[in-house]
Amino acid sequence: MQAIIGTLGVVTASTVVHSIGTLSNSIYLIMGNIKLTKDIHQTEIMKILMKTDIEATIKLLHNIILEIPEYYNNSISVVTALKNVQDIISEIETELNEIHKKITYNGDLKIMTNWRSYDCKDNLDSIEIKVSILDRRRDNLFKVLEVFKNFDKKN
Repeated sequence: MQAIIGTLGVVTASTVVHSIGTLSNSIYLIMGNIKLTKDIHQTEIMKILMKTDIEATIKLLHNIILEIPEYYNNSISVVTALKNVQDIISEIETELNEIHKKITYNGDLKIMTNWRSYDCKDNLDSIEIKVSILDRRRDNLFKVLEVFKNFDKKN
């Protein structure tokens, strides 16, 4: 029975790690598109995105997750922490997609652009909150990994 649970934990952990990689790549692409797009709110958008340092944070976190030794992935706690990180990265990706859609719509406007264009303020505020949540979830993941590292030293 334990072997089956352990195997499921490894599959789940590897699936979550793969999903984080896919989400990270999607975020890099969206950020690249946002940077290249011209919009009346471009300065404000880029200021917030640079302030939150989303790309660098997610890139580093993704690389660290890839380097977690496989034997940690048998832990339900590690899988839970990874899943929490995956969920918030997914929410950040959704917000970035919304911003990109709004920017694309704004770019297609030809008449009364200031009046008809979308504002991204709510999305940017949401991203700031979600990045702070990502920071807390990253810290939780690291704490869980540290606990298991300490268990290994004692055994």
